[in-house]
Amino acid sequence: MNGFQVATIICAFISFPILHGCGSADSAAGKSSANSSAIGNDLTADTSNKVAEPAPETAAPPIEPVDPQVEVKAVFQKLLSIRSEPDPDEWLKADKQLSAFGKTAIPTLIAEMTSSEPAARELASMYLAGLGPEAKDAAAVLEQALQDESPFTRVNAASTLTHFPEYRNKATPVLITLASHADPNTRLTAIYALGSLDSHSDEQLNAIKAALNDTDGEVQLAAIKVLGQIGVPAKTTLTEIQSLINDTNTSEVLREAALSSKSLIEQAKQ
Repeated sequence: MNGFQVATIICAFISFPILHGCGSADSAAGKSSANSSAIGNDLTADTSNKVAEPAPETAAPPIEPVDPQVEVKAVFQKLLSIRSEPDPDEWLKADKQLSAFGKTAIPTLIAEMTSSEPAARELASMYLAGLGPEAKDAAAVLEQALQDESPFTRVNAASTLTHFPEYRNKATPVLITLASHADPNTRLTAIYALGSLDSHSDEQLNAIKAALNDTDGEVQLAAIKVLGQIGVPAKTTLTEIQSLINDTNTSEVLREAALSSKSLIEQAKQ
């Protein structure tokens, strides 16, 4: 019995540290698991607490200024290309576009006035004439155009220059000459331009008076209307206007215009 008890005690003594060791291992594993869980919770908390930062903005490329003359030139070239055989709709659309540029188109029109192509100069002179007093920046090139080979360009240049006193004396003789040109459209433009002047010399009045007997009805009508607008200086033309009224071959349109102009001239004050 003593031997058995000793053996039992020895076994118990031996088994104690083993059990203690097992217990220590389990406890360490539990601590390790707890620590891992805690770290995970901390990382989750850190992540949830972070605010998303906006991505850095990328600088937009600089916007280069658009040269308006690029578009003006494109529209002008379109008009030039369809001028000989214009499609009414295309021409009207392009004409409105170019006219809408106003003074902005002047640099391009000035450049086209020095073109070697007569058609380009004619077209440019037409749009400059449409600008009237606003075409002052083109006065120098228009003065040169008074010698142009095209009567169309000359008459447009001269009519535009009448808006500027310093160029009027050079433009008026050109208009007087062109008032009797073979082309009726050239005569028509010249007559209207002469009539728009502030003062009228005998030479100017004679050029307009001669148009009362023009072979073209529109030129005749322009001359009649212009004389009525001139007023007092046009009293020297009343005889010719009356003859037109009395002529049985005169159309009703021209007769009515002549009667109206005669009344305006007679009522005009000195």
